[in-house]
Amino acid sequence: MKKILIFALMALGLSACQKEVVQPKVYGRYVPERKDDFAWENEYAAFRMYGPALRPENPSNGVDLWLKKSPELIVDSFYYREHVLGLPYHINYGKGLDCYKVGHTCGAGGLVVMTEEDTVERIYVGGAYDRWEIVEQRPEKLVFRLEYDSLMVAGHLLKESITITTEAGKMLNRADVVLSGNYDGELWVGGGIYLHDSIDNVYTCDHCGIVAYAEDALSDKTAAQMNYEYNGSTSQGRSYIAVVIPGGAMTDTIEGNLVALRPYLPGDTLTYYFGACWSEWANGEETFPTDQDWFDSIHL
Repeated sequence: MKKILIFALMALGLSACQKEVVQPKVYGRYVPERKDDFAWENEYAAFRMYGPALRPENPSNGVDLWLKKSPELIVDSFYYREHVLGLPYHINYGKGLDCYKVGHTCGAGGLVVMTEEDTVERIYVGGAYDRWEIVEQRPEKLVFRLEYDSLMVAGHLLKESITITTEAGKMLNRADVVLSGNYDGELWVGGGIYLHDSIDNVYTCDHCGIVAYAEDALSDKTAAQMNYEYNGSTSQGRSYIAVVIPGGAMTDTIEGNLVALRPYLPGDTLTYYFGACWSEWANGEETFPTDQDWFDSIHL
């Protein structure tokens, strides 16, 4: 009888283990209900990149940023509020908001390309992606790939493949980029941050390959007005963004973009990292209440 009881308890314990659900810490998906967005998040922030259905609005291959109050996953709830309940995600209802304007720029860490053919310094960004693929999705790791067929660089048509990896506990996303096409020379390629606010709120380190930026979270006038109408305040703290190229990079401010670039030959793979956070974000004792706290935190 005692043996039967022991086996029964063991079976119950095994059953309990099998039913235990692992709570995901990262998440991402294709969002057909919002014009083919691909959205994802880690514990620090949420992001999205633009797909084919948005092409008539001239989007870029840049990265959009959603600010998060805590590590809680918010992508699906934000889309649900916006598209089902009619509550705009540009307003902070307590868990964060979308207040970052990308337009046709690199946004918050998107790919930028520069050539040596131009007589003046300029950077190139692409348009909406053409195809998406989830390579790996687990509770603590997401890997997805976006393919772009029409990246125009100084009159040359290139293709872009960017594979993005986000992992639990890591502040920065990893981007592995391959460009291919009819360009024979050397390019300068890396990540960029569009500067909505003052160019004084930046940190750069060439030998570290780091560019970082802090701005008023409501630098976009539309988002500022919407939040004022909802809660009577135009203050939503500070947005933080960073780009890192391992091994060092050339850093500069070009056409209102803070960039980290390195020499690149088409067909090679360039790896860089990008991430973001909010002055209102907190995870236990980990916070970034000031611009300097954010700048000091950037590392691989």
